[in-house]
Amino acid sequence: MENLKILYDNRALPDYREDWGFAALIELSDETILFDTGAKPEVLAENLEKFGVNIEEVDVVFISHNHWDHVGGLPYILKKNRDFELFVPEPDCVEFEENLPESVVCVPITTPTYISERAVSTGIMETGIEKPSFEHSLIVSTAEGFVLLTGCSHPGIVEIAKKAVTICGEELFLIVGGFHLYRSPDEKIIEVAEELKKFTRFVAPCHCTGERGIELFKEILKDRFVEAAAGVEIPLE
Repeated sequence: MENLKILYDNRALPDYREDWGFAALIELSDETILFDTGAKPEVLAENLEKFGVNIEEVDVVFISHNHWDHVGGLPYILKKNRDFELFVPEPDCVEFEENLPESVVCVPITTPTYISERAVSTGIMETGIEKPSFEHSLIVSTAEGFVLLTGCSHPGIVEIAKKAVTICGEELFLIVGGFHLYRSPDEKIIEVAEELKKFTRFVAPCHCTGERGIELFKEILKDRFVEAAAGVEIPLE
């Protein structure tokens, strides 16, 4: 069954470890995609084991942006799997290549790019911070509709959603990931939640959205809100 597993998050279900960072696994019928890797290899490893995931089956690793809380688990992945494609923002590719075995291909992304038959990068967007200067997000086609995964949404989650809808040509089924609202006032969070209703049926905020942000999203979105924490599995068909 096709699904999305939250492997790493600031919050976690019982028996799973929580930690600041984000990683998710998209299991499709024909491929498995790892989106980001969290911060600490040992936390990622423990949660993978709890899920019963064999990391050797991962075909693609997609890094949203080069921040410690999204790339820290990569050394663990490389210990277990040395045969996958790594998709990263173009400005960061050289830095990643320095630590990769020859068997792992680092693919630099600039513009919207299909990384597989059913998954496309939004292309890099400016973050507004010095490093990393760019971030990209992932759109996956599922039986339920298009799913948008975001790392920290430094370019702005509403802008990312707009771009994703432009690429897909239709409303999204689900947006999941960090929205970088943990330092935002309530007014800003409410504004973002209301705006996202225009672009997607369901929203699963986590990571750097912040506890208050998640609380407000749940209140505003009601049955369009989806819980997301390490250990959560979301069916995609």
